[in-house]
Amino acid sequence: MNHFMRIKDKINFDKFYLYATLLFAFTLPLSRAAVSFFIITLPIIFILEGNFRNKVKRIWSNKPLQAILLFLVFNLLSLLWTEDYSDAQNVVRLYGYWLVIFALALSIHKNDIQKIITFFLYGMLLSELIAYGVFFELWSFKHATINNPSPFMFWIDYSVFTAFTSILLLSRLFSNNYLKKEKILMFLFFLSTTGNLFLGLGRTGQVALIVAIVVMIILYLKINFKSILITLALLLSIYGAGFILSDTFKTRVNSAVHDIENIKNNNYDSSWGIRVVYWIITYDILKENPLLGVGIGDYEQTIKVFLEKKNYPISESTQKFISEHHAHNQFLMVIIQTGFIGLLLMLNVIYQLYTLKIENDELKKLSLLFLTIFFVSSMAEPLWLKQFPLALFVLLIGLFVAANQTKIYPAK
Repeated sequence: MNHFMRIKDKINFDKFYLYATLLFAFTLPLSRAAVSFFIITLPIIFILEGNFRNKVKRIWSNKPLQAILLFLVFNLLSLLWTEDYSDAQNVVRLYGYWLVIFALALSIHKNDIQKIITFFLYGMLLSELIAYGVFFELWSFKHATINNPSPFMFWIDYSVFTAFTSILLLSRLFSNNYLKKEKILMFLFFLSTTGNLFLGLGRTGQVALIVAIVVMIILYLKINFKSILITLALLLSIYGAGFILSDTFKTRVNSAVHDIENIKNNNYDSSWGIRVVYWIITYDILKENPLLGVGIGDYEQTIKVFLEKKNYPISESTQKFISEHHAHNQFLMVIIQTGFIGLLLMLNVIYQLYTLKIENDELKKLSLLFLTIFFVSSMAEPLWLKQFPLALFVLLIGLFVAANQTKIYPAK
């Protein structure tokens, strides 16, 4: 024990957290193995550092961290009424990622946050260079293809990453904190990132970016005639160019229109139609399990039961798909798993994050833009149950809560 304490006393925890988080941010868009490594390492160091009484006090005195803790505890309690522990184990493992939020929130210095976010941009730049290389047939890379050049993750997840990167760069272009030559590079990066967003199949990020652009213009310019014109000009130029230049985006738009027409005719055998059916099934599940839900492990099993009980207007192939997958919506997943109580706890987390006080105006705006991208995207995918988006969430929420801490540390 004395030997361990001597080693511990020699560790500069501040430097470790900084360098580890810089590497985490850089490798986040690039490596699943790196994500797993830092998700495990950061909480372990946080525990080895000790000083638990002070940490518990700081966590409980911070409303966003308190809300997150209550949400996690209630999800763990739902194991008491869960029957399928194999699925529950996977959900618990993913909720374990949230420990990183506590580690970063209490350990990262305020004036290191922008540097860490910039390192994330470097990682995204490298991933985009690889994606464009695949698109222009300069090289092949893993499972990326010309029609879907997402190099490291599933295209829906990558669309969330590229949408956030686009709005991050756009917000920096609107900020007064950067030099003209820096903004020129940012603008070029913004063009390449937004172009990359429209090369892939992921409509989730494309839709979320629309909402985020509207929010960003309101944050920077308020609501007036000028801001409305700028918003329309941005949306028309970005999405108009995407429709004209990207055959993939044009195909996906036409597919969405076709799906909506089918839904109007009670045909739900499509990507959008399946999501409508999930809403209907969730409503039926909620009528029988309103307060507590079915537990974090029983969602797939319960959906199968209701597919057998009810005569939903879908084909056998669609029914099979629905029975083998999640509900394609994080809000619906929380309601199914933990009922109205879980949903209220989730909404409390969102409220506390949106109302988080951050002195740095640029970081505050960025926190609102990230939350918009993430939770709009969560309407189409359960991002808390997917490794890459969840890792992005815990990294950025940890940083934003760290920006809320009262102590200002000297610059490194």
